[in-house]
Amino acid sequence: MIFYRKFFYCLCALFCFSCVIHPIKACKLWAVSSKTNTLSSISSGGLEEIDTQLTSFFHQSETMMDGWSLLGYSGLASDSLTLLKRSNIPARQDSALYWSTVELLLNDSATGIALGHLRLGSSGTNAIPNPHPWIFYINGKTFSLMHNGTVDKNILYNLLTNNGNDLSWLDSNPPQTFDGGEWSGGGWGNVIDSELILLLVMQHYNLNGGDLISGLQSSLSRLINAGVSSSQLNMIVSDGEALYAFGGSERLFFAEFVDHFSIMTTPNQFNNHYWNGIQNQELLKFSNGEYLRYPNFVSIENEEEIIFYPEYFSMGAAFPNPFNGSVSFSIKSPKSGSVQISIFSINGRLVNQFKTSVIENSNKVINWHPDNSVSTGTYFISVNSDKFKQSQKISFIK
Repeated sequence: MIFYRKFFYCLCALFCFSCVIHPIKACKLWAVSSKTNTLSSISSGGLEEIDTQLTSFFHQSETMMDGWSLLGYSGLASDSLTLLKRSNIPARQDSALYWSTVELLLNDSATGIALGHLRLGSSGTNAIPNPHPWIFYINGKTFSLMHNGTVDKNILYNLLTNNGNDLSWLDSNPPQTFDGGEWSGGGWGNVIDSELILLLVMQHYNLNGGDLISGLQSSLSRLINAGVSSSQLNMIVSDGEALYAFGGSERLFFAEFVDHFSIMTTPNQFNNHYWNGIQNQELLKFSNGEYLRYPNFVSIENEEEIIFYPEYFSMGAAFPNPFNGSVSFSIKSPKSGSVQISIFSINGRLVNQFKTSVIENSNKVINWHPDNSVSTGTYFISVNSDKFKQSQKISFIK
């Protein structure tokens, strides 16, 4: 049990509540992806970090008046959810249920990916349990989407129906109206824009032969070209196998830890971990213990070139490993520029950090000589350039 620290975390969260990164008066998003298949297999230090994030999330709910939700995916079977809990009141007013759900989530032996949402309703009905994350079942998979922003439902309707000429997708997958009547009639006022965004993504997923990356690229490009700002399209999507994050400039932040990745709209900084802001119209994919960045993910009409696949940054294996005295590794970047090298202890403490320059598509060998203050143990080398980041484990023996 990790919740004996709850009182301490609450004090820290209260102290840092005014010091979060880029506060936004809108829905709040949180997600985590385990590098070890399940959350329950994460180290105690990793679970404490996640618990700290969820404590901050809990306090942020005070101004999120339309409820909270937490979802867990099985790390072993992507076609099923291990947990989905929704509430129509703020977590601060619903603390017993919130924390019991967190405990179930972090101690479940199957959950590998988790998502959380705090709602501040801007379209549709408010007197319902938080409907995020939205769920869609297709091809034996369970897809989910959480959204921060507001999108004109008329734009979404026109994109989904080819300007009203083809209602087949909405007829086959009618949006919820929460007992407000048919979506095509009086219930339209209760339809929520975020569900329509998921329906659009799934429509393009289907049109692209079950390729989620292509479905996201196609649907989001349509929205951007229809005049929707990316700052209103901040979202986290999952198919149970990976997490995807998209949005406007620094509207979502992510951090890499030893055994998991986390995403938040408003992370706090008291734990001394660096949170990266996603770039405008960028997609990030987190899976299999690594992440990929797709800059300029959407395509703009009349552009001759569409940047779709990520450029790859490579980091060679450290040698010797284990080592005594010094360790070396090579790096190769698709672009010339500055690269930051960081050395972390196994509990996430920054041991050393320095910068070096690289030349486009050329290998460069980096050497690290620990000073006398560095003790025997396991460390992580992290290499971070403008858009790419990789890390690996090393063992130091004095």
